[in-house]
Amino acid sequence: MEMKLYTQNSQNFIIALVIFFSAIQTSFSQTDNVREKVFINLNTHDLLVGETLQYATSSISYTNNKISHLSKYVYVELIGENGVIFQRKHQLIEGKAYGEFFIPSDIETGSYFLVAYTRWMQNFNDVSKSEISIINPYKDYINPQITNEKLNVEFGTTSGQIVANVTNKVILKASKGGKPVAIEARVINQDGTIEEVSTDNQGFGWFEISPNENESLQLLVEGQGDGFNFFDLPKPVLNGIGLNITHEERVMLLQPVGAVQNGTLTIYHQGKSIVERKIETRSPVRVQRDDLPKDVFTVVFKDASGREQFRSPLFNVEVSEKRINNAFTTQSLATIDQYLPAGNYSISIRKAFSSEKPRQHAVADQNHVANGLQELQNTSVFSAIEEQPLPEKVGLLPEYRYQLLEGTLKAEDPAISVQNKHVILSLTGENDMNMAIARTDEKGRFVLEYETVHRGSMTPAHLTIPDFEQSYTVEIEENFINNHSLDFEPLIIDSTYYSDIKERSIISQIENAYFTPITDTIAVKNNVPPTIPYFNAHYEFDDYTRFKTLKEHFAEYIQVAGVRERKGEKRFVLYSLDEGFTFETDPMVFLDGVPVPMNEILEFSPYRIKSVDIFNRRYFLGSLVADGVLSFQTLEGNLGGFQFDRNHMVFELLSPQPAPKTSYNSFNSEDRVPDSRIQLLWLPDYKVNKNETVPIQFQTSGIAGEYRMYIEGFTTNGEPVSIINTFTVNELDNE
Repeated sequence: MEMKLYTQNSQNFIIALVIFFSAIQTSFSQTDNVREKVFINLNTHDLLVGETLQYATSSISYTNNKISHLSKYVYVELIGENGVIFQRKHQLIEGKAYGEFFIPSDIETGSYFLVAYTRWMQNFNDVSKSEISIINPYKDYINPQITNEKLNVEFGTTSGQIVANVTNKVILKASKGGKPVAIEARVINQDGTIEEVSTDNQGFGWFEISPNENESLQLLVEGQGDGFNFFDLPKPVLNGIGLNITHEERVMLLQPVGAVQNGTLTIYHQGKSIVERKIETRSPVRVQRDDLPKDVFTVVFKDASGREQFRSPLFNVEVSEKRINNAFTTQSLATIDQYLPAGNYSISIRKAFSSEKPRQHAVADQNHVANGLQELQNTSVFSAIEEQPLPEKVGLLPEYRYQLLEGTLKAEDPAISVQNKHVILSLTGENDMNMAIARTDEKGRFVLEYETVHRGSMTPAHLTIPDFEQSYTVEIEENFINNHSLDFEPLIIDSTYYSDIKERSIISQIENAYFTPITDTIAVKNNVPPTIPYFNAHYEFDDYTRFKTLKEHFAEYIQVAGVRERKGEKRFVLYSLDEGFTFETDPMVFLDGVPVPMNEILEFSPYRIKSVDIFNRRYFLGSLVADGVLSFQTLEGNLGGFQFDRNHMVFELLSPQPAPKTSYNSFNSEDRVPDSRIQLLWLPDYKVNKNETVPIQFQTSGIAGEYRMYIEGFTTNGEPVSIINTFTVNELDNE
């Protein structure tokens, strides 16, 4: 048996709630919007194979929850205990991106995480995550054995101390085998029971005690299959400092306890002090809820000497949960009128199943269940608010306008400098030439800015160092995080839910059997401008007599360029179109958009070449200057078997997902029969331009039962909003 008292400095925390939403304090207060975070919203956290995971991400300021414009791309991964299921890159449009993933039948039953982050967030070790449970009813699954695990109880207070001779609100969390358990217990001392306490199905409970100095207190638990369990509470501290936080309908009561005289209680919002009280007595500080914005704050207590004793989150978020009284019928058009402040939201309407975990308000925390502000406040003692000073320097630049690729150039000869060398990225597979160039620093490092067509697939890429007289190698860095620190809790399937899982499985099979995929006949538009927008000459080799060597082609009919040979070395020469201007440097030569050495391309078989484009003017590719350009295209468009002997690297880059065409918000009864949808509505990007009551319209399916509507997002002022409405869909009476 273990017992832990959690303080606000604890490195182990249960929920990411405070880190995610608390205002940035001290060093961050002077640097608004330096950091960003990704808010994740899902259509569900419990899925069966054959169902579809739908997700929406919002890139928002770490400080004020408003849209962040630091990054243009977000990285999304679905990760299980056995590794990565998928990796995707999305372009952020007005800070939002969304997608979906069909859960295939080969996925194992277990816990998974959807993680999302930007390149810039990695500088601060920030990653947003949301836990998902996936069940595969077609594969055998044995629940992890937890019957022999010991009961574990953890205690926590706002300040991390139990203060002697005053009333303390103590929160406890009970678990067994890593899973929360409901317990009935008693707080006892030498004279017997002084308080009864219990925990909910999530393992959380609380009690109040007024202990004497050094009084020995224990928690007695029985009925867990292993007799009596005793847990020692921490020793009360005579001159300790604490804070009891109580949420009432209109007021938040902050009750300082202990040696608090002449101390200061301060509430911070977005890094700025908005409430400050000098503590002369132990009377509670009353804060009117309507006087504060809807958000999560940081409350800090400093003693008489100005030393910070503790800090804690303080919740005033907009969380609403209610049941809609009017019932709807199956296979009919339904409307729910909902008041929403101006902002941007995701809306999901989905059937509720008893086998699913209770779902928490996403704007507060997606990994822990709490039904109100007091529950959120209580469980936050198991979180940590840590002052993280900004690093002196960052290693990764934000993808502010373009996608970025970072790497390091190394010379095979240590005596050769790697500074001020050009590195060219060529993206082949598109009709137009698509290149990017960077120059190395003194350590050979470089950062390339590039664009791709958004296909959501791997794009062939080449890295070339056009200094072909020397030999170099290149190491590139992956923008996806290689190792995530994720805690996968064992998934326990209650045998009483088998019938429920069977019902969902049958519904999913029917849904997929009648599902006809929509074939998108419209190709993804190539909106990436070509690196070289135009050439002044174009030659199709099939329009002329083919010769055995490229040199002969240039000698016979290509008049704007020629081939010169000196001491066995061949090179191209271009003739300037600008009168009186003489070329002084060599031209750049490309094969299918990839730089190639002139002498080697001149030995390449012309029978593999389709055409050549020529630009007879001085050309600037970034900091690289060339007197003209020759761009050869092979018949296949894939270098035609040309072999590099140095300075060349072939790999693939993941291109961003194409923008979804439509939202999951309609159903045509003529499309297919029967209608067995359990996801009735998914609007990942729902904008409300002003404070108003909006009609949310959807089509019910043929599946009766209890449904829930989840609305998650932020107002234009950055205030989090979370609404859960429950309603019933009854069978349509056709008589």
